[in-house]
Amino acid sequence: MGTVSLTVDRKPPVLGSFGKALVGSAALNFGTSGGRNCDTGCPYHPTSTSSHAAPDAARCYAARCEARPDRKPLAAKLARHDETDAEDLITDAMAELADRAYRLPWFRISAFGSVPARVPGNLRRMLERLTAAGTPVHLPIESARKATRYRKALAGIGVAVRESVASIRRWKTAPDACSIVAGTMQEPPRDRIKAAQAVAGIRRQATGRRCIVCPAVSTSFLRKSNKAVTAIKCGTCTACACPDTDVVYPVHS
Repeated sequence: MGTVSLTVDRKPPVLGSFGKALVGSAALNFGTSGGRNCDTGCPYHPTSTSSHAAPDAARCYAARCEARPDRKPLAAKLARHDETDAEDLITDAMAELADRAYRLPWFRISAFGSVPARVPGNLRRMLERLTAAGTPVHLPIESARKATRYRKALAGIGVAVRESVASIRRWKTAPDACSIVAGTMQEPPRDRIKAAQAVAGIRRQATGRRCIVCPAVSTSFLRKSNKAVTAIKCGTCTACACPDTDVVYPVHS
């Protein structure tokens, strides 16, 4: 009697990883960078409509990463996510997170792309379980209006909805957790770090809030010329998960 071979179709994993984070960290991406979820008002959007857009000075590092020939599997996965309902992605992500009891060194929403304009109905439940398990969460959002919408939907669970601001004027006045990019791609990395330190000082002086320069980006720059520098990973630094802390990212690609 012959044997019967059974094959089981398995969904590809929804969660992904990213190099800036500690091993064991994860990211949930809802689509491509510059795709249907990304606001064209973001100055780093590939077809930005923002008056603050300066493609020669700073551009979307995520979009560049997706376009690399060695990242074709990533680009294909993000394209699938573009065509998948956000709540379905979260449902699948929750199944994967449940296998790890929701305990991770770091969890990133939108390492690539952005969140949908409409807040997914099951997003709060997933983030509640992550925070209850002690997992720090980074949730960046590219516009003030969108950030306000998500803050209302996620109020009270301890997640920092972090507005990515585009101008120094907004940087001085934004009342809640935010971030900004400093420096230009034409500057040497050390000069970009200095520019970021100066911009952090502007925020501290204007608001009195705690503000730091992202150590993951800074140490990645410094290690290129000095291997003795210790790389700081997301998860070792948890500033982006803290509602009382603002962050400056030296521009990078």
